[in-house]
Amino acid sequence: MSESQETSHYGDFSRYRPDTKGEEPELRPARRAGRPSKERGLSGWLALVVLLVIAGIGGLIDQISGAAVQGAFNWALILASLVAILIVRRSKMFTIIVAPPLVYFVASAGKLYITSNGLKDRGALTDAAANWLVYGFPAIAGATAIVLLIAGIRIITRR
Repeated sequence: MSESQETSHYGDFSRYRPDTKGEEPELRPARRAGRPSKERGLSGWLALVVLLVIAGIGGLIDQISGAAVQGAFNWALILASLVAILIVRRSKMFTIIVAPPLVYFVASAGKLYITSNGLKDRGALTDAAANWLVYGFPAIAGATAIVLLIAGIRIITRR
């Protein structure tokens, strides 16, 4: 098969074939799995744990104070999102970008499950869903906006 026929059937593999001098082509060295990254910051999962701990402290403050509106949790979620996006590696920011709404939902659902004895009361579920939308939206929107803004700045400045 001629070279033009080979290229048309299989694509251009010329970079993988030895050149005419008999030397092997240079390929990028593969990254080993156990090798640490040269990027600064925490991995995505560790930054998510930091976010959960800070938001959990806010939720604990609300639970101890008996607040019906999750004020401390809302502020803690915003602060936690800011801290998490600042400490995560740039290549792992996606985990933190999608986290604020998910963390709010899981925390609110967990609190509802604990306080309503396993979601047996549909009225409590309806009231809780309304509270999530009314009182949770500003916190979710604020946390998401901060995360997107900081992530955009970090991507542009490459830091």
